[in-house]
Parts: sequence; C-alpha cells; structure tokens
Amino acid sequence: MATTQDPSSPFSYPASQTALLCLDFQNFTINICAEAGNAALANAAKLRQWALSKNILVIHSIIDVNGTVPPTTKGRARVEGMIAGIRADAESGKVPSSIAAGDDKSKEVVTFKRPGIVSGIKSDECQAILKDRGIKNLIISGLSTSGAVLRTAIPASDDGYVVSVISDACGDRTTELHETLMVNVLGSRGHVFTTQEFVKGWEK
Repeated sequence: MATTQDPSSPFSYPASQTALLCLDFQNFTINICAEAGNAALANAAKLRQWALSKNILVIHSIIDVNGTVPPTTKGRARVEGMIAGIRADAESGKVPSSIAAGDDKSKEVVTFKRPGIVSGIKSDECQAILKDRGIKNLIISGLSTSGAVLRTAIPASDDGYVVSVISDACGDRTTELHETLMVNVLGSRGHVFTTQEFVKGWEK
C-alpha cells in the first residue's frame, strides 16, 4: 500500500496501525435491520476477509447478553426485556458463521460490551487492545447505523482516531435514516466509503 502524507487520510497509515471494527453483527440485530442487515452482513464479511489478507486487525464488538444493564441507562426496563428475550433464544445472540472470528487472536479479537452500552470501543478491553496495538486508523462496519456505528464513529473521531465508515457494510431499519446519517452526520466527522471504494483506495 502506498501511503500519503495527509494525517487525516485513512490511507496514510499502515496495516499495523489500522483496525476493522465489526459492530453488533448478531442474529437479533441483523433481523431487526431485515434486508439491510443481511446486505450489510454480506459486505462486512467480504471486508473482514480482505482485512485479514492485508494483516489488518479485526475487532468484533458484540453485546454481552449475559451482562447487566447499567442502572443509569434510559429505558432500562425495555433493554432488560430485550436481553431477556435474547437469552431465551440462544440463536438470536450468536454471530453468523460468515463473519465470526477465527482462532488466531493476533489477527482477530472479540470484545464484549454490557447491554445498554452502545459504543463498540468504550469497553476497557477494547480500549486496551487499541492502545497496546498502536491503532490510529479505524474502519467501521456494523449494525445499526443509528446505534453502534454512530455512537462509535463520532466519539472515536473526537478521540483522535481517523475514522472511515463503510456505508454498504452498515445498515438500519430504514434506508432514509441510514442515508441521512451517512451523508449529513458521519460524512462531516469522518470518511464514508463503500467497500469497493475503500479497498480500491487502500490498494491504489
């Protein structure tokens, strides 16, 4: 990969300082986003394989369905009810095999967040991984755009990370909400690419 001299560009950083985030790709979130969820999953799975081939760290951030909801969470009863439903259906909390992490933890790791915590990088575990690996450049995929993606991307940009959101590897309940966030919100704080655009830019 030929790097640029622009510190705000995701193509200025080597693979060793880059991580692909796969946020909340669990069966229940995919089902909530319906067709958009399945489309995002398919693109994120391709992106994961590409990242691994380039020695880019892949971080899977998923909701710990056995965790407790923080008492300060707004709508705590609703969140607890949702988590109880997921616990009652073991399949709903699983990560599909097409994107599930492999066994080589030097290339791919799984981090868990408490239910009610939306950001994919705020857990102590994830923060430690990012620091220990010297990560400065984040590629974000996940569900939903208005949930984990938004709440991860904006704070990450404030924390000094270069953030790239992969639009077709994210999804939401409605196309309108997804597109509005990509164009008017996420695009103003970070980079927005399709899977093909990002890969082409990296390999250019």
